[in-house]
Amino acid sequence: MTASLLTTMADRLDAAPRAPLYTFLDRHGKEIDAADRQEIVRRAAGIADFLQAAGVAPGDRVLLIFPPDGLEFVASFFGCMLLGAIAVPVASPDPRHLDRELPKLRHIAEDSGARVALTHAKYRALTTLASVRDGVADRWRGRETSRWPELVWLLSNRVKRADPEAAAARLARAAARFGPDDVVYLQYTSGSTSAPRGVVVRHRNLTHNLELIARNTRVDSKSVLVGWVPLFHDMGLAGGILNAMYAGARCIAFSSMTFLAAPRLWLEAIDRYRGTHIAGPNSGYDYVLRGLHDGDSFDLSSLRATLQGGEPMLAVTMDRFEAGLSRMGFDPASFGNVYGMAEAVLFVCGGVGRKPTLLRGDRALLDRDGVIVAPAPGAPAVTLVGSGVPDAQWGVSVIAVDPVTRRPRPPYAVGELWISSPSVSSGYWGRTEEENAAVFAARLATGDGPDGRRRFLRTGDLGVIGDDGEVFLCGRLKDLIIVGGRNIHPQDLEAAVVAADPILRPGNAVAFGVRVDGVERVVVVAELRKKVLRNSEPIPLDRAASAIRAAVASYCGVQCHEVLLMRPDSIPKTTSGKLRRTQCKHQWTVGSLRSSAMAGQRRPTRETLPRAGPGGQPEYVLRLLQTEVAEMLQLTDPNDVSVDRPLLDVGLDSLGLIDLAQRVEDRTGTRIPPASFGNDSTLRAMAISVVRHFEPAPPEEPAPAEPGQVPDTDDVSFSAAQRRALELGQWDGWTRTVMLDVHRRLTSDRLRRAASALVARHDALRLRFRRDDGRFVQRYGDIEGSFAVESVTLDRPDALPPLLSEQHRRISVEHGPLMRLLLIETGSRQRLFIAVNHLVMDGVTVRILLDDLDQFCRLDEQGEALRLARTSARFQVFSDWMNDFAHRGATADLKFWRTQLAVPPPATYDPLANPGVRMEDLATARHSLPPDETRALRNVRMIGPDAGRAPLATTLLTALVRTAQRQWNCGRLVVELSGSGRQAAVHGLDLSRTVGDLHCTFPLAFEDSRSQGPAETLTAVGERLAGVPSAGLSFEGLKYLNDDPHVRRSIRQAPAPTIWFNFQGEMPTRSRSGLFTLSAAAVGDVRDPGAGVRQPPLYVECTVVGGTTRIVWEYSPRQLWWTGAEIDQWMTRFRNELHHLVRQTSR
Repeated sequence: MTASLLTTMADRLDAAPRAPLYTFLDRHGKEIDAADRQEIVRRAAGIADFLQAAGVAPGDRVLLIFPPDGLEFVASFFGCMLLGAIAVPVASPDPRHLDRELPKLRHIAEDSGARVALTHAKYRALTTLASVRDGVADRWRGRETSRWPELVWLLSNRVKRADPEAAAARLARAAARFGPDDVVYLQYTSGSTSAPRGVVVRHRNLTHNLELIARNTRVDSKSVLVGWVPLFHDMGLAGGILNAMYAGARCIAFSSMTFLAAPRLWLEAIDRYRGTHIAGPNSGYDYVLRGLHDGDSFDLSSLRATLQGGEPMLAVTMDRFEAGLSRMGFDPASFGNVYGMAEAVLFVCGGVGRKPTLLRGDRALLDRDGVIVAPAPGAPAVTLVGSGVPDAQWGVSVIAVDPVTRRPRPPYAVGELWISSPSVSSGYWGRTEEENAAVFAARLATGDGPDGRRRFLRTGDLGVIGDDGEVFLCGRLKDLIIVGGRNIHPQDLEAAVVAADPILRPGNAVAFGVRVDGVERVVVVAELRKKVLRNSEPIPLDRAASAIRAAVASYCGVQCHEVLLMRPDSIPKTTSGKLRRTQCKHQWTVGSLRSSAMAGQRRPTRETLPRAGPGGQPEYVLRLLQTEVAEMLQLTDPNDVSVDRPLLDVGLDSLGLIDLAQRVEDRTGTRIPPASFGNDSTLRAMAISVVRHFEPAPPEEPAPAEPGQVPDTDDVSFSAAQRRALELGQWDGWTRTVMLDVHRRLTSDRLRRAASALVARHDALRLRFRRDDGRFVQRYGDIEGSFAVESVTLDRPDALPPLLSEQHRRISVEHGPLMRLLLIETGSRQRLFIAVNHLVMDGVTVRILLDDLDQFCRLDEQGEALRLARTSARFQVFSDWMNDFAHRGATADLKFWRTQLAVPPPATYDPLANPGVRMEDLATARHSLPPDETRALRNVRMIGPDAGRAPLATTLLTALVRTAQRQWNCGRLVVELSGSGRQAAVHGLDLSRTVGDLHCTFPLAFEDSRSQGPAETLTAVGERLAGVPSAGLSFEGLKYLNDDPHVRRSIRQAPAPTIWFNFQGEMPTRSRSGLFTLSAAAVGDVRDPGAGVRQPPLYVECTVVGGTTRIVWEYSPRQLWWTGAEIDQWMTRFRNELHHLVRQTSR
């Protein structure tokens, strides 16, 4: 093994500079680019010189963005290696879907710290045009222009090749300079449910893994690799491009888009180039088989390794592949099931030369006890496919470990797979040593033996180890379905599902577990075969769904909670084709899968289709095509898409034509003929071709809107409070919660009906939030997708906190629901936990929901219609008024707010140096004023002949101001205050029972009180509050909603307040009819631990519950430079100031 891949490159160049190395094909199999060893080194050296001239230095990260895959990517990757820069391969955002794909690119750019991106001119031109197009459209809609990462874009096609001698010299210098510990690239994982993480790949990891691949899969200089997996994926990069360079093999490649459009090209290329090695996921092999024609004939006798990786291999796939291709000379002994992951570069174990080992076990014992035991005759069995024996001579070890006890499991017992290998990375880029150690350097509980002294990579995969050391993969730890005490591996259940009916698409079903009424149930999502949709016969959806339910019941003895039948390619997958079960479950949870499911639909017959007649075309086909193209180009009006201009002139490139064909096929079951794909194709010609050759279905009539529901068409204006939260990054991961005791028996069905009525009544609860190129929009969603009701029965209290945390995590601001209700039964006691995203709920909303939910439940008990008279304005009315007010009436208050912000904060806090904190950096202290003290505070009076009792909020604020000015020894002080935003006298609207985030925050300056008595300060504070214009609403209106840059700048440039005081008022302890009462830990906010918080470093919240004033102090010790005792001093002084106010002003 060499010290680095650079050394190997130099050796290969010296040995055979003109040996063919890389060849790229287009969708017709034509060679579009090729390079021998010398050519690729010359191109790479040119890239290295180009980057160096642009200021890129060794260690800098460089994004590689090249669609489709080709030699420019390969040369750029090796160019980074020659320079010592760290390559960061990424998937290129589709210019047609920037709103969906740019966030991931922005994350990778920010996470890696890359400041340079390499691409080619064609893609850069497309993205520039797309940005201009989106900018015009966004400005038309009142949004911001699409935001790309802050990068310097460099175009690789402007680079000149270095001459052969200079290129060889540059390679030699790099090989001498960079060694085993230098970082080669960052491999970002797919990130199906979380943000992608960059695996750090060093030369020593890479060369070890490439040698491991060569040893175990028999790759050498005579090998020919044929592949289509994207080059930004570990299988395409390490398994294809780098594997060929290291072994001296030849690599034939084409893009994954080409594979999807023409899967037979894989077999054709094997035949033409005498391919010896191919690799792909299980689903890729299934896809090839489905694309074969009866008359196809390819010579596959050259194959020595047919490798499957990326997901557990199914024995049925091997059987189908062997049966389908044996007539073409395919050797079943070439099959190899490999196990690997990006955290170990690519390859962990596997091999070729014999068919993979099949391990049969008793299904019941595997599910119940987690062990593989030979099944009795006739007993249900499960078959696992072996992934080979780890190469111990090359330092690789794989063990199965109990994830809880961290002790090794015996042979044939299921455990989490832990890996020890020199290929394993040191960790994820930018993570702390502790974070990486937890994943990449785990230790067993016992230190005995060689394994006890090793450090392991925790994979999260479940598997068993045979007595000879062979690895058998079962699935993912997080995907496990637990039903009736049995552990069901989803892959086995999914195999039973797709075999249940012939219209189901093999390899494209997902099964996962959900809790329904406290019981674990199974949900199945399955795709239909494409040819079924192209058939004119009615689709037997009911038959297929019944067959799936029967298969699940037969397999694991439970009833399916839900079966969803989907169009092809609806289930989310990774870039390499693996099923994303967790993401699929998330889509089911938020309701987005149901909206696109086919259950209950029927295909029309031939007689229902209109025909093209003389002088006219079928307008529904043209309209369908126009609508799809308009969506792809992000145009608001489909009529803007010409039906007679060539599609390339309209704005679609070749990838867009493929996307259009797939969209039409998904919508109608009709495959557009290949002849319709010419450069001069028009939509009209395409429509004629479709009607002449196939039978598309006309679009269905839209379902009528539900009563009282606002149609999901136009954007809804944001309130100032919402805009403030969004600009501060506080849109997701922040939930307001309430726990209630239930005093009359409440069923899940009744609660669900009441919640549905609640959502129908209050439009804010139906909102959805989406980020379009950095700018947020909110629209209404459907009623049923806006809330979720669950019930659970607990037998011990410690089981409750995880369930409550789960409710918080499962709220989705983008897809819904924004409100979750959990009915909890513990013995004879019932409780109700409600969690609502803070963007649609303020402190007053809690009380409204409590009363309305009570009334709806009472109406349902009495068998009456669930309707209440509307007495207050809808949230949209308020938000529209607020936006209008921000541009009209609020401007009259601008001078007042400028004077409030002209006060510098205390010297102990610099908001510019400390712009925000993380949740885990905040500390919290709590104390309460009992009912007798609260009553005394309500009797505090201001001074003056006509002065009356001071509002409790004024008294508490006075004590806080006096405490701060004395503790900090400061004079004039600015405090951020919160108002309800519901003052009818201000804006003439009845908002007393309007649900939503209406509250406002505003700064207020208070004069120096250090020479005043308590009563004098109380009166001054009261007068200051009385003088606030527009009840404070105008400040946030000007700051967050007014479009005049001069107005916003004059407010935003001022120093930030140091203290935020929020008086929540009195929280009722019982609902109207007594159905609900507040539990002990009634109301609170839940925020993600890692969330950033942009607020003053000291936040004080006061709420009156049952006569007791509860006070919460949330503060940042780092920003306030507090060491621990200060908060106690503050709380003591605050309470003393309250006592002084009571003694001196009460009478």
